[in-house]
Amino acid sequence: MFVHKKNTTQLTMLALAISASVSPVFAEGYGLQNANREKANTSKWECKRCVIETGFNGSVGVGAAYNDTDDIHFANASGTDSNGLVGHLDTDLNNKSDSGYQTTFVANKLGYDIGSARLETGRIGQYKIGIGYRGLAHYNTNNALTPYSSSGDNLYLPSNWQTGAVTSQMPTLYDDARNVELKTQRDRYLLDAVYKGSFYQADINYQHEKRQGKRTFSGNFLTNSAMLAQPIDDTTDEFGAKIYFNGKGWLIGIDSSFSQYSNDHNSMIWQNAFTPTFGAVYRGQSAVAPDNKAYRVGANAQLSGNGHQVLMYLGVASFTQDDAFLPATVNGPSPALPKASLDGKVDTTDMKLKYNSRVLRGLNIRASYDYSDKDNKTAINPYPQVITDSYYAGTANNPEYDRTKQQVKLAAKYRFNREIYLDAGYQYDHNDYSDLDRDRLRQNGVFAKVNYKISSDWSTWLKAEFSDRTGSAYNPVTTTNSQSNPYLRKSYLADRERQQYQLNVSYSSATALSASANARVSSDDYDDTLVGLTQVDTHGYDISASYLLSDDIIINAYLNQDWRDSDQAGSSNFGLPNWYVNTDEKSTLVGAGIDYRHLLDKKLDLGLEYSYSDGQSDTEVTQGLSSPYGDYFSEKHNINAFAKYQLDEKIALRLDWIFENYQDSDWLNQGLALDAIPNVLIFGDMSSDYNAHYVGFTFSYEL
Repeated sequence: MFVHKKNTTQLTMLALAISASVSPVFAEGYGLQNANREKANTSKWECKRCVIETGFNGSVGVGAAYNDTDDIHFANASGTDSNGLVGHLDTDLNNKSDSGYQTTFVANKLGYDIGSARLETGRIGQYKIGIGYRGLAHYNTNNALTPYSSSGDNLYLPSNWQTGAVTSQMPTLYDDARNVELKTQRDRYLLDAVYKGSFYQADINYQHEKRQGKRTFSGNFLTNSAMLAQPIDDTTDEFGAKIYFNGKGWLIGIDSSFSQYSNDHNSMIWQNAFTPTFGAVYRGQSAVAPDNKAYRVGANAQLSGNGHQVLMYLGVASFTQDDAFLPATVNGPSPALPKASLDGKVDTTDMKLKYNSRVLRGLNIRASYDYSDKDNKTAINPYPQVITDSYYAGTANNPEYDRTKQQVKLAAKYRFNREIYLDAGYQYDHNDYSDLDRDRLRQNGVFAKVNYKISSDWSTWLKAEFSDRTGSAYNPVTTTNSQSNPYLRKSYLADRERQQYQLNVSYSSATALSASANARVSSDDYDDTLVGLTQVDTHGYDISASYLLSDDIIINAYLNQDWRDSDQAGSSNFGLPNWYVNTDEKSTLVGAGIDYRHLLDKKLDLGLEYSYSDGQSDTEVTQGLSSPYGDYFSEKHNINAFAKYQLDEKIALRLDWIFENYQDSDWLNQGLALDAIPNVLIFGDMSSDYNAHYVGFTFSYEL
């Protein structure tokens, strides 16, 4: 059980992305549109046949659809979980003046959970201002069953709830259980502006994201636990600004950003559904993601000329978090905390240097150096450890988890002739850690790629990669109550040898047919691991093709398959391995489609696409006897079809149909009732098995 108000180490994905990303070097400024034409004689530049369209034009579409499904998982395909009638708006409007001012408004499925819209105005080549909205959603299931209801930070049991020592002794469990939806909805709002001068460009942007929904959480009390639907209600705000200056052969710029994450929940509190077996543990409390902030500023520079190019970047960032701590426990007297809040701070420094040059005819070389340092400046203190909010288990210091990463790349590309070129390189990675089982990791890797243009229509390439990872002595961390087996090697820190091979063949010509095929094989060998992941082998292929039957008919098809075989060794006695696991995974994706345009006097367009996907995993544990796990798979058939009929020059009617047959299963809860596990209150069987339809009509008018 966490002891503070909000998790001390969890930062928003957005804030982490800010520290990890490097703004790309400003690429504009070297095109013809940016050339200095003040002294040029442009009197003869006029295009006699060019017509610049001005005025107001575009289209507006209003749609209504019927969604027929009892499982919200289908919404991942249809874009809305509304069962029944739902409407949406589609627009593509543009207004352009003779003086160069332009305003556009574009909307796509506005009214759906995944709808989007953007309004933009400005003067072409000088400035623009835009506001936008985009909805994002992921739907898991509405088949989860729970007796809990949520209100604010609390999850309540019914007022007449009767606890039991085991789930089968909870008399009102099935009467009180109700369906709860596990899904996440994001609403993003964006405001941005760009201004272009003769030798500079300035950008600013602001994004606000609101996230709501519920996700799975496990609430534990010693040997009992319950699956809970944790509410999600948080916001993320990000502001960014950058300015770039450019001249002949050079470009420099500064960009910065600030992000702030706010969680509307201070904690998660739930009632114990079981009869307390230790003390008076009637409720539990857990930390949630803490409010936090992130700042970043970076500088870019680019120099080029005479076949040489140098790109440089330097950025610094700081992450802070200072929410008040929760008490160490809500059950009985709480051990004293060393501070009232974490006052956490992590600083990062990133540097990138890249060089490209054409040194000889047919020979290009490139080199790069990347440096990244994470410095945790949070004070180290002894914090009380309370196991499942039930009993005190001493204290532990918060770890630093500092990291310094350096990467060097050297590569060269040599073209022997018009048909063949060779690209080869070397990469060295060096990582220094604190508070991990290894202080240092080193990895050396080489690659080579041969590209051969067989003919004007056929081409192929073959690529091979080899890498070897090793490091300092492996010393399992001892500053924890759950120490690791001394023979265990964690996969992300273990010695590893990796081999990868890829072969690609493609066909493209002026004729109607184009096709490509790709095959890949890789092998990871954890050669110094006795307990842990020991071997991973993967292989797969892709095939795709399209054929233009006529100017109005095009067909396409694709096939993808991947296999992954992994081996793991384990120990039940904190010693050498005495049980083993083999996991075989397979995924298949097949699809085909046809577009048929301009039927019935060029008034009717038709489209049909079918896809099939299947993913499955088979796991077998061997400890004297072999024990296979149960089913773990998902299978989907999907049909997308449309028909668009042009009623007249400006009015069109479109029909869309989606059909999906979906089935999945997870052996963890396959066929299980709410009380199937005596000491775990589960959601029941959450697998999906449905046939669902979506039928939509869109009426559009061309302005």
